[in-house]
Amino acid sequence: MVCNYALILANTGIRVGEARELRWRDVSSQYRTEGDKVEVDCILSVFGKTGKRQVVVSSSDVSEYLTRIHDLRKEELKKDPPKDEFIFCHRDGTKIGSFKKGLESLFRNAGVLQSKDGETRTAYSFRHTYATMRLSEGTKIYDLARNMGTSVKMIENFYGHNTTTSMAAELTKRRKRTEEPEFVTFTPFFEQIWVPPS
Repeated sequence: MVCNYALILANTGIRVGEARELRWRDVSSQYRTEGDKVEVDCILSVFGKTGKRQVVVSSSDVSEYLTRIHDLRKEELKKDPPKDEFIFCHRDGTKIGSFKKGLESLFRNAGVLQSKDGETRTAYSFRHTYATMRLSEGTKIYDLARNMGTSVKMIENFYGHNTTTSMAAELTKRRKRTEEPEFVTFTPFFEQIWVPPS
């Protein structure tokens, strides 16, 4: 459960409190076409600090993590869990308040309990991971802020260094030498013939 919880947080960017309140009825799918392919997105309806919002999930793997949790619960109940049951719940169906001890053990065993700045990692670290991954993959700040239920200013304040890095990569792209050069006729401005407006 702890591993799937961590993977879901890292791939959705939802807050710990939003995950705590997540129920099976809050998970849906949307279909969209990209060229001749049909893509299926997982949508989470969350209610948090900024109210209710739809979170578009960034990884198709999240459906797999949710399925694993569903299957574990189905095995416990010997039937499908009720749609209004919490996703992250105890055997008796009550929501799990915190994964603090399990996550601490997970971080410690992975050798990443402390950040490079010496801060102890928590469940909130996965929200930062999500934001950093999305920005490095070119997600626009406005779109990311809406999906995460935060402001553009917060994204810029916390992850500005990531946007600068990805922008630098974009701005310094060069054509591969193996490509054939495209010839364009270029006339410098001072050599252009100026035509006065009529």
